[in-house]
This record gives sequence, structure tokens and C-alpha cells, in this order.
Amino acid sequence: MSSIGTTLLNILRSVERPGDFCTGGIREIFMPTIDVDGVGRLAFPILPVQAERLAAIAEAAPHGRGEETVVDREVRRTWQVDSAKVRIGGCHWEKTLAALVADTALGLGVSEPVAADFYKLLVYDAGSFFVDHRDTEKVPGMFATMVIVLPSTHSGGELVIKHLGREVVLDLRAEEPSQVGFAAFYADCVHEVRPITTGCRLALVYNVHFVGKKRALKAPDYREEHMRVVKVLRSWAGAEDEPDKLILPLEHAYTPAELSFSALKGADAGSASVLVEAAAEADCDLHLALVSIEESGSAEHTGYYRRRR
Repeated sequence: MSSIGTTLLNILRSVERPGDFCTGGIREIFMPTIDVDGVGRLAFPILPVQAERLAAIAEAAPHGRGEETVVDREVRRTWQVDSAKVRIGGCHWEKTLAALVADTALGLGVSEPVAADFYKLLVYDAGSFFVDHRDTEKVPGMFATMVIVLPSTHSGGELVIKHLGREVVLDLRAEEPSQVGFAAFYADCVHEVRPITTGCRLALVYNVHFVGKKRALKAPDYREEHMRVVKVLRSWAGAEDEPDKLILPLEHAYTPAELSFSALKGADAGSASVLVEAAAEADCDLHLALVSIEESGSAEHTGYYRRRR
């Protein structure tokens, strides 16, 4: 590997921890059964009549303002149903939730045991939104929020997550009744839900916390690594004795179907979060690729044979 490639790998290995400040996507699952007091068992996609009943039995969702909790419809126009009124079950749900929590921890770069507690059911009808805000710690050891968007016909409602000058926009609308959109992000990240233009967006919200520990954890800060990588890439782009292409190996193995920046795992996700922004700033192209190495030629006769195990 060239000296530039070695330098880049050393910088990327120095990130404070693997993972990124948010993770998410669309997931096919065995749908749970969800019963809501005053509404009954929900159908998926959510029926318009059930969406109306949910809004009728829900209360206006508040938000934090300093040390106060207030209802301000100019800041947050959302309906909430308390977790005590919602029962989530099904023979596969416990396993499904555990898998989502494990993927959340992996995507956020957390290797310690974590758990997720159901917090509330949120109902976003047409016109609903939530402007930029940060989540507060609701249980000891909470460091992240996980959102599961249930199958429903709607438009708008994208989740926007911001951290240290970066912005990620997640459209969590599932195309099939057997799919959900899920996202998780560090609680100290600013985020918003864009206005719903049509239909109804239904979301389960979970508090993600460490098991048996009370310490908080903030989103990773890769600004120093970002500046160093930009400097190295600019130096490489201006050098005449360096190769035109660099290959930086990933730690995990991926299939062609799952090879995308959003599907990278652990340390790979952390490295990509630095490289994507740095490459753009240094005017370099960055791609993911599957590389195979083949060797061909004739075998050489050594002149003797030895039995080997």
C-alpha cells in the first residue's frame, strides 16, 4: 500500500470509537400486534378511521423548554399516546425488538449491553411536525432514541438529524405492510420531523440506555480526523508519484445486495462518516466496491516430494 494509503488507515483507526451519530433504514419484520385503549387492535397499514380514533384519544405532545415541559403548537404539533395505554405483543416481537436494538448499538458504535424501553406512541396527522430540538435523558443511562415508523400511507414526515455541521435526512416510509422504518440517534443530536402533507405517520418511540449503568454517552466527534483526512487527500491529489486510486479495506464482509454507505457496520461506519465528507471537501471521488484478487500462472517443479499432513 502507498504511504498515503497507510497514513489514511492510521488516521481512520484513531477515531474515538466506531459507529456514527445516527443509523436507520427500512426493515422487513414479523409485524407485532398493537392494541390501544379506546381504539382496539391496529391494522397495517393503519386505517384512516383508526388514525382518526388515535388522534381523538391522544393528547397534544409537549416539549422541553429549559427546565419546563410545555405544549406549544408552533414548535410541536404532534399527538401522543402514553405507553400505559399501548400493548405490543406477538410471538416474534421480543426477538424482533432485540435485533433492532442490537443493530442500533452497532450502528452507533456501542459495544456494551443496552436495552430499549417503550416510551410512547406518536401520531402525526396532516400538518403535524416537530421543529429542531434535542431529547432529554428520561431514564438513567439513556444515550439514544430509537424510532420505529409503522406501515401507514402518508407523505412528508422525514426525520432530519444534525450533528457538528452534518445533516442526515431519513425517509422512513415503508412500501410494504410487512416493513417498518427505523432510526436511532444520540440524544444530544438536534433533530426534527418535517411536516406531514398527507395521511398519518405512526411511530413507536423507545429510550435506549445502558444495562446496569448510569453513565451518559454523547455522539462521536470526528472533526479532528476529518481535517487530517482532508489534508492528506489534498496532498495525494496534487502528488505526481502517487497512484490514481487508493483501496482502503473494510473490516466487515458485505454482499453485493447490502453494499451501501448506509449499511456499513461498526468501525466501517465510523470510517465512512469521516471519508464521505472529507473526500467531497478535497474534491476526490469515493466509492464502495467489492474487490477480488486472483493469481494465475504455472506451478514450478521443485524436484522433490515430501509427505505433508
